[in-house]
Amino acid sequence: MPLEKLSTFKAILWDMDGTLINSEPLWVEAEEELMAIFNTSWDEADQIACLGGPMVRVAMYMADKTNHQETPSFFATNLVKRMEMKLAAGVAYADGAKALFDSCFKANIPMALVTASSRSLVNAAMTSIGYERFATTISCDDVSESKPSPEGYCKAADLLGIDIRECLILEDSYVGVTAAIASGAAVIGISHLGELPNSPRLQVLPSLRDINLEKLQDIYGRLVFV
Repeated sequence: MPLEKLSTFKAILWDMDGTLINSEPLWVEAEEELMAIFNTSWDEADQIACLGGPMVRVAMYMADKTNHQETPSFFATNLVKRMEMKLAAGVAYADGAKALFDSCFKANIPMALVTASSRSLVNAAMTSIGYERFATTISCDDVSESKPSPEGYCKAADLLGIDIRECLILEDSYVGVTAAIASGAAVIGISHLGELPNSPRLQVLPSLRDINLEKLQDIYGRLVFV
């Protein structure tokens, strides 16, 4: 298929953890608390290794790190319970995300949330964000394969009735950016934690600070589609 240039995006698909909301510190707290029960440390390398999920991979990692003192199912269940309480208590937006999120909503741009987190965690986070801002939300419970599979992003675009190539995806993890690129969309990757994949359809930014709709449109218009 020849290269094609598209100039206008019609929808924005948001990753949740670390991209829209500043939940990564809460995840670290929950992971450290859970590891402490087994007298096991949890450092930045562990955080980066688990960034972007999905939960089944994180739970297996934690079971391995504790020499399988408990099952992956135990770690998944207990980590989710801790995160549900932390998110329901309120969570801040990620750096620069709120202003962009507000402006997209005011401009009536269709938005979807696509996350590797469970539906229960999405529900907890929505106490701070609000479901009314999204045309649809996709959790790991809504797909057969979570990130790095592109299924969630493709499903969101289908539900919006918009060609995935006319969607702009905002992501922050290697796993999530991999899924976003594989979907066929244009992608903005936030590089605040670890390296990200390479693609002609990816623009890497340090944060969403000072990024407005005009700048998003400019970035989208310069990306190359295959």
